[in-house]
Amino acid sequence: MRKARIYDTRQLPAYLSTAQYAELMSIDKKTVQKMCRSGLLPAEKVGPRLWRIDKNAALEQGALDRTNKKPAGAANTDELTG
Repeated sequence: MRKARIYDTRQLPAYLSTAQYAELMSIDKKTVQKMCRSGLLPAEKVGPRLWRIDKNAALEQGALDRTNKKPAGAANTDELTG
């Protein structure tokens, strides 16, 4: 049985794991790990492979806000239609 998706960020814990963030954002867990390593996400390394993402800092910088995001390749479609 699948768990229900959480859309209300108030129900999330203060620090998210990479798996939780990946599920929330519908992206791959490896992508989230790369974002943590490069500094794109407000995260701290807790262990050799364990990251904790600060939910509140991610909300402040807009990392969890996907309302204005375009799908992949959407930027190039305007050039084709002329």
